Amino acid sequence: RPGFPYGVVAGLRLWLIVLGTLAVPVLDNLAGGAMRIQDVSAALTLGLLLTLPVEFAARAAYRRRVRRYEEEAGRLRAEAERLREREWSLEAELRRRRELLRRARLREKEARLRLRRKAWEAGVDAGRSARKAEYSPDARAVDGASPAGFEEIVRRLLERDGLRAEVVGGRGDQAVDVLAVDAAGRTLAVQCKHTVGGRRVGAEVLYRINGTAGPVYGAAQSMVVTNGSFTRDAAAWGERHGILLVDRKALLGWAEDADHVCRVVALAPPY
Repeated sequence: RPGFPYGVVAGLRLWLIVLGTLAVPVLDNLAGGAMRIQDVSAALTLGLLLTLPVEFAARAAYRRRVRRYEEEAGRLRAEAERLREREWSLEAELRRRRELLRRARLREKEARLRLRRKAWEAGVDAGRSARKAEYSPDARAVDGASPAGFEEIVRRLLERDGLRAEVVGGRGDQAVDVLAVDAAGRTLAVQCKHTVGGRRVGAEVLYRINGTAGPVYGAAQSMVVTNGSFTRDAAAWGERHGILLVDRKALLGWAEDADHVCRVVALAPPY
């Protein structure tokens, strides 16, 4: 058993046996008697008896030491358990505070976005006169334009409203005439259809731009602009697939009246 003083006890036991063995002959000699076998047996018995208190004392000391070790081990285990519980509590508190911080940052971000959106919308509503003074072609200019001139009108209207726009129409344009990017970095693909006599644009135009705007140009939104109108099938298909449609009425409001493009169609603001 670990901790038991075997070496000390064995040494004391041997020493006491020897002492007991020698004690009887010495006493017998002092008494003038002769050595007998009974004297040897008595000497050994005396030595063994002398070792008993040492054995008992050593075992008692060992038990006391074991109890102290067990008490100390129990105390250490309890302390370790308290530390683990404290660690779990601190981890839970840390997770709670991180979640509170995440929510606070999210609320702060949403509040900033709301303020920016309100400021942007206020600027849109208040900037009509400035937009009208900058560029506001009338119906005659729109109807009298060539197909390429009509694409340029749409590009300038988009730039007037704060988007970066360029004409990409021509051979191989894959159904997109104007590409525009708003302040949020979103790309808008525009197909321009200039008509004569108010002709209507069919759904096949929407099919083509819907198939190329995203895969070819990486556009997040598609829009078709015409100085005419759309067929019923085209209007229904565009609404179902999220394609923005600008007919003659909306176009003249956008151009002549200087409505902002986000007011003309359901184009999400950049903020």
